[in-house]
Amino acid sequence: MKQSGVALILVLWILSILMLMAGSFSLTMRRESAGIIAIKANTEASIQAQAGIVIAQAMLLNEDETKRWRVDGSIYEIETENAKTRIRILSETGKVDINSVTSNLLHQVLMHAPLEKQKQLNLENAILDWRDEDEITRPFGAEKTEYHAAKLHYTPRNKPFRSLEELQMVRGMNTEILDWMKPIFTVYAAGQTEVDLHLATRDVLNVLPEVDANLLDVYFLVRQQNIINHAPPPAIPRSANSSQAMSQDTEATTESEVIPGISVVMVSVETLLDNDSQAAVQVMMEKIDGANNLPFQILTWQNQADNATPSLFSNQMNSFVIAHYFEPTI
Repeated sequence: MKQSGVALILVLWILSILMLMAGSFSLTMRRESAGIIAIKANTEASIQAQAGIVIAQAMLLNEDETKRWRVDGSIYEIETENAKTRIRILSETGKVDINSVTSNLLHQVLMHAPLEKQKQLNLENAILDWRDEDEITRPFGAEKTEYHAAKLHYTPRNKPFRSLEELQMVRGMNTEILDWMKPIFTVYAAGQTEVDLHLATRDVLNVLPEVDANLLDVYFLVRQQNIINHAPPPAIPRSANSSQAMSQDTEATTESEVIPGISVVMVSVETLLDNDSQAAVQVMMEKIDGANNLPFQILTWQNQADNATPSLFSNQMNSFVIAHYFEPTI
């Protein structure tokens, strides 16, 4: 009897171990299956988002002006069987060129930055000292001596910024301020001294001294309606202290004028699958005039949206959607 009892206990113990092993194996298989499904969905979303870049290029080259896509931040939505993709194109001429901006305009723009006044002055002059050609320190600025004093293992290049990311090296810069600056500034505006206001986003117009920020809600509402109705954009709302009326305000820039001379655009694409999987691609590309085989050169490529950029599917972006496609007509 004793031997039978011991045998029964051993059998039950072995069965318990086998049941635990089976349960663990089943749980592992379920987790691995879920992981594979998630990877498949993310890959599918990523492929559709990357395809959006090719679609944007084709639509920018469309010879039919009524079908050619805009470069003013308007959003186009493409719906497929199991996904929605949104594409937004922004001309870099609608931003402030960090390499050619005057000290006065830089000062007025940075007044809107989330910085204390003294830190704003320090950063403003440190930026100017970084890009100028001399070693003379501006008031509140920073040249080689100040970087050594701050125990930084580099000094200002004294040359134009090669990218906005280079601003991270400027004394006084931090991630929060850089994220605030990215939608406003560019290094791809070919040294322009004036912003193309009709291609500027709200982020840019909101900080320009010649624009009345209080009227921007009405301006963008009318602008979107005019885009849908194929009408010229409305006049830029001027502030009371605006000293100069730019020609863009009296003679609106049309798409036929913009596209042939297009230099650099930022294309943002986001894809949202029915199962809520998402993927985003953000590309900076330059149009090469006269190049038939490769009309665009990719300057930068990010397989995710910039932290400073809101999702194209966010509520604040819904009002910028101007066209829906099941398949884009090229």
